[in-house]
Amino acid sequence: MDTIKNYLSIFKKHEIYLIDKYREVGDIYTFVFDMKKPISWKAGQHGIFTINHIKVNRPTRAFSIASTPYEGHIKISMKISGNPSDFKKSLLDLELGKKILMRGPIGSLYTQSQKPLLFIAGGIGITPYRALIKERILKSADFSNDIQLLYMDSREEFIYVEELDNASKESSIKIRYIAKRDDLNLEIEKFVEEHRNEAEYFIVGPKTMIKSIEALLRSKEIGKRNIKKDTFIGY
Repeated sequence: MDTIKNYLSIFKKHEIYLIDKYREVGDIYTFVFDMKKPISWKAGQHGIFTINHIKVNRPTRAFSIASTPYEGHIKISMKISGNPSDFKKSLLDLELGKKILMRGPIGSLYTQSQKPLLFIAGGIGITPYRALIKERILKSADFSNDIQLLYMDSREEFIYVEELDNASKESSIKIRYIAKRDDLNLEIEKFVEEHRNEAEYFIVGPKTMIKSIEALLRSKEIGKRNIKKDTFIGY
């Protein structure tokens, strides 16, 4: 039933209004949108965002929602290089108070499990985990005490650091910032050795990273049902 709801939400359209935008670190920027009408979503889901105030090439993109419903706004973060796409340039130029469209929320990258959880993030793949971790703190009684976040960025341009560190202090969540892939694999293997198929494993990041980490987990006999990947449904 939840899967059907996830797909049907593709057809829901919402107008959202820019209320803040800022540079996180390096070439990563965050955009915050207000909702004139309430929108319900689960931490870890994503939206399909469309630029509609001007004509641009490829006006629609999918982004994970980095905020939780109780925060009262939609937050997304993304890399914007020196030669950005029309979509990203239009977001940078978007004035406060102007609107874009969002379809969704969509996706099944969420959990109500009380099992141990391993969150694996590569670069900008950290975005859904901000929401998942904030929800974990809000509903701490509903989750396992053994939750770990492995956050890898080869450039060491980590975002949400203050919030993540505070979450670690306020809860039992263990957070590790990692720059090298070998170190990431080592931490994954340590977690697998301790929990094996009694845990859930989440992977968000570049496609090549997701593919190789899934292969690593499967080589350790972790079942497919225990592995969750961020797949942008509807995009």
